[in-house]
Amino acid sequence: MKVFTQGLSVALLLGLGFSAHAHAHAQKHVHGEGELLIAQEGNVLQMQFIIPAADALGFEHQAANSSDKNAINVLAQQLKNSSHAIDIKGQCILQSTENSLAHGHSEHDEHDEHDHHNVEATYNFNCKTPVMGFSVTLFNLMPSLNALNVQWISNTGQGSTEVTRSNPVISWQS
Repeated sequence: MKVFTQGLSVALLLGLGFSAHAHAHAQKHVHGEGELLIAQEGNVLQMQFIIPAADALGFEHQAANSSDKNAINVLAQQLKNSSHAIDIKGQCILQSTENSLAHGHSEHDEHDEHDHHNVEATYNFNCKTPVMGFSVTLFNLMPSLNALNVQWISNTGQGSTEVTRSNPVISWQS
């Protein structure tokens, strides 16, 4: 199921050009702004958050001391619980989750001046019915995160929007 869901999402996002747009935007690596990619087909829903480590952890460097390592471990544990990222009001059952911190590192993007790190978290759900929206709760974990650029694709269409700390609700209609 995990491989199918990841393959489905990648195929859907690549097929519609979301991946190229997301990659170009992610290269900007703007602190305070992250990405959320959503793919839904039938009962399968997958979400991937891409957040600058400065917003997720408060630093971008490799863990230099026990305080940094503790921050990474705490966030890795918090991200395992999807309710720390989204509130889908019981519509779906979490099937699996992964995050880049679970492997002891975050994703790196090369830049001219220095390396910037992103934290990625992916959630795979099985839903009773197609989801038409939800609230992002990730803002509660990350005080300096102000906005997410959201792109979605489903059986009923595709789109993009921005959610913010003051307006964390994502919705789309069929």
